[in-house]
Amino acid sequence: MRKTAIATGVFLDAVAVVGALILAVWLKFGSGLFPGPSSLGWNVTSAGAAVSVLFWLGLFSASACYTLHWDRSWTDELRLVVRPVTFGTLVLTALTFAANPGISLGRWIIVLYYLMLLVLVFCARSISRLLERRLAKRGLLHRTAVVIGTGPEAARLVEELEDSPNLGYRIEGFVEPAGSGARAVQDSRVLGSISDLEELLRSGKIEELLVTIASNFHQDILSLLLPATSAGVRVKVLPDLFDIIAGHIHNTQILGQQLMELLPERLSFWQRTAKAVMERCLAFVVLLAGLPVWLAVAAVVRMDTPGPVFYRQERMGKGGKIFRIFKFRSMVRDAEKHTGPVWAGRDDPRITRVGAVLRRTRLDEIPQLLNVLTGEMSLVGPRPERPSFVEELRKVYPFYDKRLTVKPGITGWAQVKLGYDTSIEDVAEKLKLDFYYIENMSLFLDLEILARTLVVVLTGRGAH
Repeated sequence: MRKTAIATGVFLDAVAVVGALILAVWLKFGSGLFPGPSSLGWNVTSAGAAVSVLFWLGLFSASACYTLHWDRSWTDELRLVVRPVTFGTLVLTALTFAANPGISLGRWIIVLYYLMLLVLVFCARSISRLLERRLAKRGLLHRTAVVIGTGPEAARLVEELEDSPNLGYRIEGFVEPAGSGARAVQDSRVLGSISDLEELLRSGKIEELLVTIASNFHQDILSLLLPATSAGVRVKVLPDLFDIIAGHIHNTQILGQQLMELLPERLSFWQRTAKAVMERCLAFVVLLAGLPVWLAVAAVVRMDTPGPVFYRQERMGKGGKIFRIFKFRSMVRDAEKHTGPVWAGRDDPRITRVGAVLRRTRLDEIPQLLNVLTGEMSLVGPRPERPSFVEELRKVYPFYDKRLTVKPGITGWAQVKLGYDTSIEDVAEKLKLDFYYIENMSLFLDLEILARTLVVVLTGRGAH
């Protein structure tokens, strides 16, 4: 039934797109309200209708518009219409004049088309939402949720949700946080504690977490971040938790009760797409254009000390996933054979002569551009740590898992401000800078970090 509901929304959008084109052309060329020819517009309509439908449906799909949306507010719905329609109109206008420099459609046809799209697509989405609510009320559409908390707030929220079937919530049960006090819900509906949450989410059935626990349970709130991010589960919390999630919220409503959605991703869909495309293109160009340099570096590494050219090591990425990074070897062979995983010191005797130069200029990180191409890393982001170090850091810094809610990077704000970590104490300062980056992620900040990194590579004057 979900596929049917989504297909209905797509069909209504297609009707709205065609209707907007026909209405705009009629108003400009056929209504008599504007001077000018009366045939050009109809030719444009017949030639462009099919292409415009494909363009707009593709754009709406890329904008994540085709998800069930019966709980969205009118303002949320309007925003999901205005942004892609505005962007798409600008793109279409630019492409039209680029392909036909001599064409003269006039500004009014563009304005009318834009306005008709806004109105008709919004109307189509409204109809689609009303249909979804009817299906949800009949039990044909639902989303599975788990409530975090077992107190009076949790019991009240579930009672309201179950009394409003049109919202389509199917509550699987409750998860009990540590030290939560007396239960206000049935014991049979308690699925376990916070420590069991990761296993519950692994089933893939849960779509949302509704958090009702008090804001003083900081550790329990933070423990939701990593498993929810890894499982792609939405997290909505009550507003009294605002003090610990400021900067990661998006207002939403259930039954008029204000909730806030925890959003690990600070970038919009378009920014994430632009970042991914830009980084992969840049990684490919740097690897290809600098191939003679990388071959020379590989040869020097091999001649300097015995051992392989590249060094592979397990690191922990977004959502706690383990992957292998690639680096030019900067230490002697089997550097940790007798010590196990240890932090590298400032004047570590294990670092080779060539390795010292590579680390100072960050050139040892170049092979990680392969990790960028595979999607395991970004160019810019918090540096990935080794799993053994992550376990150690979690014990010292309870907030550490927040660092794992974004994709790790080759370089980052902490790397251009500070040097390599030489002890667990150094991580505290790095964490502040990493959290600053996560809170303020933007394409402009990424460009600034890349520019600073380039200076380090060219001059070797990075912090170390």
